[in-house]
Amino acid sequence: MNSIRLFAGLGSLMLACVALSLSAPAAWGAKATSVSAGGSHSCTLKLNDKVVCWGYDFYGQATPPSAGFRWIAAGGAHTCGVKGNRKVRCWGFDGAGQSDPPGAPRFRSVSGGLDHTCGVRMNRKAACWGFDFFGQATPPAARFRRALSLGNAHSCGVKRNRRVSCWGDNTYDQIDPPRGRFRSVSSGAHFACGLKPSRRVRCWGDNIAGQADPPNGRFESISAGGAHGCGLKPSGRLRCWGGGGQADPPGGRFRTVDAGAAHTCGVRLNRSVRCWGNNGNGQTDVPVGLR
Repeated sequence: MNSIRLFAGLGSLMLACVALSLSAPAAWGAKATSVSAGGSHSCTLKLNDKVVCWGYDFYGQATPPSAGFRWIAAGGAHTCGVKGNRKVRCWGFDGAGQSDPPGAPRFRSVSGGLDHTCGVRMNRKAACWGFDFFGQATPPAARFRRALSLGNAHSCGVKRNRRVSCWGDNTYDQIDPPRGRFRSVSSGAHFACGLKPSRRVRCWGDNIAGQADPPNGRFESISAGGAHGCGLKPSGRLRCWGGGGQADPPGGRFRTVDAGAAHTCGVRLNRSVRCWGNNGNGQTDVPVGLR
């Protein structure tokens, strides 16, 4: 779920056959600025502020509106984005209200989880909506530095003082971050990882597949997925850890990386998109023109 993105660890939802949402090839031509890997779908934001999605589309989560966006986040079976006017627009599954953002506030960023969504408002306070059984959609009153990051049933963010705050389900101690200051945080299904000022990675929570045992070394950014994590090295190379083929990145240099439920996507230096891992619903089949 970096950027979010995370929607992470959501593969149990995705059991149906492939349904792709692909626009005309001419619309794919603009290169990517970011990519977001969700449950069984993926979305990219292009240089022309348009969104292209592919993969599982039963609920319309891979059928984006035509509006221009400045931020995109794929969740379990829904997708949200921040438009040019700073309003949030969501599409896809809405069984818990995760696709019904508040109408009035303006947002800096938005993040999607399994069935809840959170955003950082212009005043840097968090607003969440959707499923809230564990309190994952009830954020603290703190002010946050950047985007929040959502897992299956928990949420995390870096506060203005660079401390990490998490809330929601704590079955695996995933909302008990270590002390200290952090540059960023990324929530996986039942775990989370943070990037320290030293650019070293610290993870906590469920570790059944080694997803909370990051490698040594320095990273520019990190992203936590279902049961794996990936990080971007200063060289632009990717390093992943945890379980499954989604933790086996391709060679080459990248600008960004985002870990989903059981797949991962990244934007290369030439702004093309590459995805790998589980492809049961076409979520790693990047459209021609974005490859």
